[in-house]
Amino acid sequence: VRRLHIVRRSGLSRALRCDRALNPAMSYASTTPAEAAPAATDSVGRSTSARYNETLSSRTMCAYGFFRLPISGYDLTVRPARTAVYIEALNQSILTHAMIVSCCKSVDFLLGFLVGTTSDNVSTRWGRRKPWVVVCFPFAIVSMFLLVTPFPFSGDAVFSDSDDFPCGEIEPDSATACPALEQCLVEMIANGTLPAHNVSSVESSNPPAPAALSVWFALFYFAYYFFSWTCTMIPYDALGMELTSDYSKRVSLFSVRVVFQFLGYAVPNAVGLVLSNIFPTNIIAVYAYTALVLGIVSLAALLVLGFGVSERPEAKTGQGNEVPAVVAVRRALCNRPYCIYLFIKFPISLVSLLPVNLMSFFLRYGMKMEDWASLYFTLVLVILFASLLGTPLVWYLTRRFGKREVLMYVSGACCPFFFAFFFVPPQSFPTAVIYIAGVFVGLLTVVMFVVLDSMLADIIDYDALHTGKRSEGVYTVAETNLQQFIEVIGGVVPLLLMSAVGFENNGGCECGCGVACDEAYMRWKCPGDIGYSCDGQSTFDSPPLFGEVGRQAPCVDQGSDAVVWIIRAFLFALSGVCLLLVCLGAKIYPITKAAHSAILDATESLAAGGEATDPLTGKAVVRSAASHAQLRREHFSARELSLSSHWLKTQLSGRLLLWLGAFIAILAGMAASGGEARQYIVAIGAICLLRPLCTLCGAQCLLTLRPVKQAPSAARPSLCLCRGTPLACKCCSR
Repeated sequence: VRRLHIVRRSGLSRALRCDRALNPAMSYASTTPAEAAPAATDSVGRSTSARYNETLSSRTMCAYGFFRLPISGYDLTVRPARTAVYIEALNQSILTHAMIVSCCKSVDFLLGFLVGTTSDNVSTRWGRRKPWVVVCFPFAIVSMFLLVTPFPFSGDAVFSDSDDFPCGEIEPDSATACPALEQCLVEMIANGTLPAHNVSSVESSNPPAPAALSVWFALFYFAYYFFSWTCTMIPYDALGMELTSDYSKRVSLFSVRVVFQFLGYAVPNAVGLVLSNIFPTNIIAVYAYTALVLGIVSLAALLVLGFGVSERPEAKTGQGNEVPAVVAVRRALCNRPYCIYLFIKFPISLVSLLPVNLMSFFLRYGMKMEDWASLYFTLVLVILFASLLGTPLVWYLTRRFGKREVLMYVSGACCPFFFAFFFVPPQSFPTAVIYIAGVFVGLLTVVMFVVLDSMLADIIDYDALHTGKRSEGVYTVAETNLQQFIEVIGGVVPLLLMSAVGFENNGGCECGCGVACDEAYMRWKCPGDIGYSCDGQSTFDSPPLFGEVGRQAPCVDQGSDAVVWIIRAFLFALSGVCLLLVCLGAKIYPITKAAHSAILDATESLAAGGEATDPLTGKAVVRSAASHAQLRREHFSARELSLSSHWLKTQLSGRLLLWLGAFIAILAGMAASGGEARQYIVAIGAICLLRPLCTLCGAQCLLTLRPVKQAPSAARPSLCLCRGTPLACKCCSR
């Protein structure tokens, strides 16, 4: 609507078609050198020097990197807790879960662009980035704790007491009390108080999750990602991009941050490993106490960042870039190195995410492990140990050979192993091979955070060469929003497919395999098989008191083999394909160390009032004029500008109506369907439709809520740029 208003008020397309007719070689995104704005002294957002803070201190690096520790701990707690707590323990429908995640991610995807551009455009005397972190991160701490600890619905899961149940007064872990417990159970089964171990149907005390649980999950899931990843991580990542301009110091800065990041990953897993031995069958208690530990660490990290890191002086003058969001996003997407970066970032992020989301399913239902939690936490610690050991190696190789070379060869070396893992039968999967796969994932994660983050900082320098503006917020939106989108691809899509082929929560069992039973003497409680055990809540090795002693726990079985095939396909085959794409993107990435130095030299040349050549293209750099008319032009693509005013309005109106019609179709599908069909429609619609609706329609309409201000009428620049030519009167009058 705003874009249509611009066309109607300014006659924009007629003026630019006139320019094109008179000068076909003219670029709508640039002006002549005489029109270009001074490089670096007239407004904040223009750096007075392309080179800054090239002797970044180790103290600042550590203060900045330490904040990543609790964020990483949150990430590696929330992802597995979503499935372990809500789906497995509290019996939330997997379709309902997928639907909520899809809708929350789609809405938050749009908000990331608003936060990024606002962070760039609004500056305070405390800086542009740190105020966001200080204000929003405390809300993230509270949201995370309430997300992983839904105490109104967990009942006595954290502080369980089974004395109220039959035979509950007998200590189940006492060797002397075991015969007495067995005798009590026999009597209770005989008089019908307890069901027999092989009864075909069991009265469930774990009904489907109530609607209130879904509301709780949706509220705090959205709040957690909005306050932590959107409002905190976007400004935090942008802060790191502008701490130094040195090519090698950036590698060191992000290497230090990666060390703290993996230490953060280690905290919840080390705590979880200890707690899983204390609460072997109570996964809710494990995550509740883990969240409490992370909350304490978070407060310390926030204080260290607030007092230990200072923003650049240019960020504290109270002014910003004053570039509308649509223009800023369009400029970023016209940056070829940035597009290549996104092509690399998406698949390698997916490779690092899939093990966290799907490995617990693979261990339980693929490898048939009842005690999957201990191996899962051990595997994550192996990944973290490999990452910490690999960080100095990647740091050295990157400084020695270059960023794109390390990225290409490490990804290429790991790719064949993932394809090989896909063809190994899950039940024949040696534990050692699981650990080897963890080492590869750890190395790839190091490369992603050390190499790619420093690549993005170089790309922002290249953008500053062409625009004269520092736009870290806009560029780091990709870091957060891409993570949000990958969460849908790597977390929601597998769940939808698994549900479609017959996935059952906890293998169709009420409890067992990490989900605590109400009765302390039960290892599992499933239809047709109840695992009465002398010390069932204390260990997975306790033999059943009735039935075949060595039988497998039913809670590790899925009725369909297709469930395991889907897990294997996403966990291994898709990872192999993604690594091939990473190799291809790294091969064509253009910014080397020499090219980056030339970019900084060219930026300084323009700042001094001289001319410069783009080191990547060999063409002269001509910056856009900072005028209202030029910013209006950059709201539109070159193809849109080539259209007449009538056709441009028609196209924009048709696009808007198309998305509105698609949204109405989703609502109609929800109204006409019910049960699982409705949840499929909403979840798939959020992935395939609401996300494009937020990005395309939102980027063109909603992101212009802060439109380009009209200049005063006396000083308003003319949109017709062909004055002074013989055709001026005829062309402009038309």
